[in-house]
Amino acid sequence: MTESIAQFHFLRAWGLLITLAGLALLPACHMISRRRDALSRMIAPHLLPHLALNSNNQTRFRPLHGFSLLLVVAGLSVAGPTWDRLLPPNFDDQTRVTVVLDLSASMADTGTLALAQDRIQSLAERRPGWHTGLIGYARSAHRVLPHSRDRQLLSLYLNSLEAGMIPGQGRNLAAALDLATAPFGAGAGPQTVILVSDNLASAQFSPSQSEGPGGLKVLALLPEETLASGATHAVLNTLSADTRAFTTTEQDVRWLERQVQTHFQRQQNLDDTLKWRDYGYWLVWPALLLALVSMRKGWNLQWCLVALPLLMAPAPPANADALANAFLTPDQQGRLAFEAGDYADAARLFRDPYLRGLSAYRAADFETAIESFSQLDSPRAWFYLGNSYARQLELGKAKVAFETALEKDPGLEAARANLRLVEKISEDLNEGRTKAPDIGADAVRFDKQSGQGVSTRIQGQEAITDAIWLENLNTSVTDFLKRKFAAEQRNQTGEQP
Repeated sequence: MTESIAQFHFLRAWGLLITLAGLALLPACHMISRRRDALSRMIAPHLLPHLALNSNNQTRFRPLHGFSLLLVVAGLSVAGPTWDRLLPPNFDDQTRVTVVLDLSASMADTGTLALAQDRIQSLAERRPGWHTGLIGYARSAHRVLPHSRDRQLLSLYLNSLEAGMIPGQGRNLAAALDLATAPFGAGAGPQTVILVSDNLASAQFSPSQSEGPGGLKVLALLPEETLASGATHAVLNTLSADTRAFTTTEQDVRWLERQVQTHFQRQQNLDDTLKWRDYGYWLVWPALLLALVSMRKGWNLQWCLVALPLLMAPAPPANADALANAFLTPDQQGRLAFEAGDYADAARLFRDPYLRGLSAYRAADFETAIESFSQLDSPRAWFYLGNSYARQLELGKAKVAFETALEKDPGLEAARANLRLVEKISEDLNEGRTKAPDIGADAVRFDKQSGQGVSTRIQGQEAITDAIWLENLNTSVTDFLKRKFAAEQRNQTGEQP
């Protein structure tokens, strides 16, 4: 709230002149009414009561009061009050959330792990565009899943986590936070860490870690009894974390969503390239109501001259479409559909090629996305063009698009990573074609003497096929993670298996 007050300003400060005129109107009229005797010398006494405001009962609300308020509200609306910036249409694609889960054995006893799994999965379903990563920690910290928008993959790994699956005792929160902030460098954008634990009092934590990378925000979701600990508050205060005790799933998810969006908005307010949100439009409705109140019996003729320029202004072109078309441009309607997750409608509504292509890409309409991004020459457009070609398995075109994006913006690491991935897939496909086993007839050997031998089938060494590999892959994700955590822990500590 304090930051919003600090950011408050007017987009068109000259509009405040209308507000000042409205504030000065009533005192001016009061001064004029006090000179009624002077007017009586110029106007016939029997006409003056019908042309001037009645001096009796001055406290009654009059049309002049309504008109004064109308000027005040209209001036504020024209001035354009604002305190935050417009979020980019692809802000979901820029949101990175890292979930840090305590996997100590006590997490099962208190039921905190099950609560965390339910909240995180619900959050991912509510915000499918967010990139969510998983980190588990106990004695050591391990990355379970890198940032991904694949909800099924997130659900698979999230529900495979078990309390006590990391060997050893301890709560190495310091290593978990280091791992959470490791992928982010300077200019990586807003970053949010969701920390879930049932005991922060015994966590291994370094106060210097509170000075994490710029744009980092920690949200702590803890059991109510854990929040009652003074040692827990000391750790949370050092992290400058926003905290909440577990309640219902809906309330907890809404709180997490609101906190992430607020943090993103706070960071975006520092970006001078984004436009400020104009809240003056909301004042149009009370201004219309005041206009209706002001125009009633008792309105003096001279005040109608103020509205005359408005009546003489050229009328906007007629629009016979839906009500939304009368108030919102197609791009504004597309933005509303995009933020609601209706990407197909957003692609239909947007007129801007980049926004239309981004919406089509989200809606898996890659042909429309390719058509839209092909009209642009920006690094991000080439990046998404490469992604669209890759989704269509046109790897050659995807490679060219990623290389072009890197030529225009060498710092676009996402394009560099996808370029390496496309090259690796192309190499694997080419290698698979050249090294494909030639399955011919089995070799048969006979004894030298006819009729005395037995035919023998000699099998050559066959390459392991995908089917054989999949049949041998009978390890659950939980067992895989346990072995992964144990191996990484041995590498970190130098222990022998």
